[in-house]
Amino acid sequence: MKNVFLIFLVSSLFSVQAQELQIHEIKLTDTILKNTISDYIKETKQNFPEFNSVGYIKVSIKSVNKPYLGKNLKRVYKIEDAGIEVLDKSEDWWYPNYYTHIDTKLVIIYNKTINDVFDIKYSKKSKRKFRRILEDYLPPKKKFKFRDFEGNGKTITEIFRHPTYLGSESYGIILEVYWKTHEIRKATHYD
Repeated sequence: MKNVFLIFLVSSLFSVQAQELQIHEIKLTDTILKNTISDYIKETKQNFPEFNSVGYIKVSIKSVNKPYLGKNLKRVYKIEDAGIEVLDKSEDWWYPNYYTHIDTKLVIIYNKTINDVFDIKYSKKSKRKFRRILEDYLPPKKKFKFRDFEGNGKTITEIFRHPTYLGSESYGIILEVYWKTHEIRKATHYD
């Protein structure tokens, strides 16, 4: 009986990997996380005025497997600002697991634990929908005209998104939530 259960469990895990999933809009219920993101948005808008019109927040839910942090640790979040588009539309790792809005800013959420365990594939429809949502938080696309490098006077027109805001050039912050308290610290290159 135990073997039948294990076979069923393993086969169900493989079937989950093969399915095309949706990127879901969620409502955050963790008040510590919501308040920390809200404070981070306000601080970033104050320090980088261009963040008022473009940019979004990226949250990574990190796995809690750091024994030196102790057994009281519940969750670890990395919170950072960004302003780039999905560069490779076909690669699923560019896409978040979830998204929400806080203080009129898009917040995209990556769950590192899920992504490390499963090879998640999103449907083309879900990826297209997410890119349309993300578009409102990116700088506008502009037409640029320039001369051909060959020098034969040919004018080439290309449409580019000039990256007016790539992020605050910091590594963001780390929010560590313990069972009875929480701690916020500046992120480093290694987080």
